[in-house]
Amino acid sequence: MLFDPPHDFTGLTRDGFDVFSIEQRDARRRAIIDTFHPALEALGVDLTARLAPFVKHPVHAHLPRLDWPRTYEPFATWLALSHKVQGYQDGPQLNVGVHVDHVAIRLGWDASAAGFGRFEFLCRHAGLGQALSEVAVEQGLLFRVYAAAAWPEGSRCVSETRGPVAPTFDEVRRRGVWWELGRRLELVDAIDVVASPELGSCTGQIFERLLPLYERIVGEA
Repeated sequence: MLFDPPHDFTGLTRDGFDVFSIEQRDARRRAIIDTFHPALEALGVDLTARLAPFVKHPVHAHLPRLDWPRTYEPFATWLALSHKVQGYQDGPQLNVGVHVDHVAIRLGWDASAAGFGRFEFLCRHAGLGQALSEVAVEQGLLFRVYAAAAWPEGSRCVSETRGPVAPTFDEVRRRGVWWELGRRLELVDAIDVVASPELGSCTGQIFERLLPLYERIVGEA
């Protein structure tokens, strides 16, 4: 075949979320990858094609290996879109996070990344925070900060707000390891969305609106 067939995202596996509760680490890691990564790969193909007309530089889709560091206990998986071909964890990312009880559609940062301090400065002093807050109101998104927690929880939301953005950085300094602006789809209420193509449509809509902010951050940070 000269061309790969189109990858049409049809949703995440409705009955697959119990794999996050497998006790044995290696078995859990493999089950998470087998259950969710094929669908996330298809979603990445769809999203990069959808965003292509709007980007200044190509975005690349990344899936984690979930095996580093060696002591890491997999509690979630994700699809990350980034301008970086490698090392996407070092900067902002458009991210779809899959957890045992929710799916998150977000602009996110590892708070330990080298550029996160510059991002905070831009939010506090260069108008970026106001721009993020305006999109949050427009799209019904929330700012969240997560702290580390032992498996099986993995991470714990310690701050959730519609804005302003500045206090979220204070929370990061206290205990945060992950910062995000996005929408959480709780499985108890939204499993029909998560397990259908509607998740791809919802993600595409949010990412289209977040993309200019992502590119502004990448260009200025």
